[in-house]
Amino acid sequence: MINIIDANNLAGKLDLLKEESFDEKLIELIGRYKKSKYILVFDGRDRLGDKYEKGNITAIYTPKDEFYQSADDKIVELARKYLNSGEGAKIITDDLEIIGKVEKIINDSGGKINLEKASVFAQKLNSYLENKYEEKTLADDETDDISRELLDSWKQ
Repeated sequence: MINIIDANNLAGKLDLLKEESFDEKLIELIGRYKKSKYILVFDGRDRLGDKYEKGNITAIYTPKDEFYQSADDKIVELARKYLNSGEGAKIITDDLEIIGKVEKIINDSGGKINLEKASVFAQKLNSYLENKYEEKTLADDETDDISRELLDSWKQ
């Protein structure tokens, strides 16, 4: 399944938007998460837009032109593209306008696309990262036992 993420929306849920390179930080966080395919769609910075791939992640910066007014337009376009691709797709956003447009595409075509709230995805991501990188500490008696075992092995 391909996960199409409203990247600015998710960055807001993760409280990253105030950071100078929030896009790079978000890409790095998603890269540490489950090894699914991700397309992160950001609002573009210029008329041409940009796209690059890094491992299982594709980052798209939408162009500012007559066709794309924002990342929302690209997300809806990708929803249409992956609707019946056989690969399956999930749109991750809290943007009610995007959700409404994707639901209309689903209803009109009879196809299937999963929708997930960015706020729910952000909670899963935070929980995963906290559990994975949580500092593990040993109790005093455990460190004493390890020290004794090491000392005994060195004496031999």
